[in-house]
Amino acid sequence: MTLEKAEYIFVHYSNLLSLTEKKALKHYHSTLKLEDQGNTPLRRMYMKVGWLTDDPIVLNYLSEGYIQFMLTCAERILTERPNDVLFNLCPICKKLARTPHAKQCRHCGHNWHPVAIDPN
Repeated sequence: MTLEKAEYIFVHYSNLLSLTEKKALKHYHSTLKLEDQGNTPLRRMYMKVGWLTDDPIVLNYLSEGYIQFMLTCAERILTERPNDVLFNLCPICKKLARTPHAKQCRHCGHNWHPVAIDPN
């Protein structure tokens, strides 16, 4: 699995993440926001509302770093729910489009929007 495909799945199909994976993602994002904070009231509040966790199962998902976490989650989603993920590839260069609904390639510029026919 390429990092580009993993990011695509993570961004556009995050609804397919498990509850534990969602908790790990929330923990990661909260950790980034509080990176320079010590044991502040804000950090304690994040723990209280569940944005940070000390659950070893959740933390284990992030133990090898965020990129590996993303790759692992994307591989699981593709294995368990392959019919729910659409890789929108450019019909010309076969590279991944920016979104599942994109109609213009960010790599080669090809446009595959339907052509409007003028009724006049």
